[in-house]
Amino acid sequence: MDTLQTTEQQVTDPTLRIYNIVEAVLPAGNYDGVAGDECIALLNPEYRVRKIILVAPAGAGGSCALNAYTSGTAFSFTWGDTSVYQGSAGIAAIRTALSDNDGAVHRLTGSITSEAATLADLQSFLAQSDKDKADDLVTFTANRVHSIYDFQGQEEVLAEAAYQAVRVTQPCENPGSPQLNARVHNGYVYGYTASNSGSCHSGWFSMLHVYDRNWRLVARQDYSE
Repeated sequence: MDTLQTTEQQVTDPTLRIYNIVEAVLPAGNYDGVAGDECIALLNPEYRVRKIILVAPAGAGGSCALNAYTSGTAFSFTWGDTSVYQGSAGIAAIRTALSDNDGAVHRLTGSITSEAATLADLQSFLAQSDKDKADDLVTFTANRVHSIYDFQGQEEVLAEAAYQAVRVTQPCENPGSPQLNARVHNGYVYGYTASNSGSCHSGWFSMLHVYDRNWRLVARQDYSE
């Protein structure tokens, strides 16, 4: 098991319902070199460490439950198996077929539910004005995330920048505890907030920065006295 797959396992809760947006789906075929066909999908999970390459056994006649989903479709499933799909050669073949090099490979044993309506709502939300987005985002459920461990690539850079923007580096009696939260609505991340409060040189301060899910700053509230 390589380090990346081990890391993916450490953040996978078998009781958690995971929400995804499909990036690619392959028809049933023998992708791993082992007898029997598989159905393969590349998922972009909500604020998870890495993409997940999902492997489900094909049904009779090459039928595949994942065929009901196409790129850009949103769906969710209850994680049913925390073991990584075995076989380095098969994993490499699947990753190559999907043009993805860093996804953990899992079998699907949970139930799948289409969330296409939620995806449409999310896309509509992103088209709103900055004020409207900010007003809604601060009312959505806050799930704490880590700026480094919960993101990858450019998103990790942007998340870390948001975290650092509310971090006090000068000497203060109470520099506060910066917090980065994903703002979740109907199971999907609609945006993020970075916040901090404390006291510095006997004066109180409070910071709240609101971002949409593309990490665009839509509101900023910085107070001090």
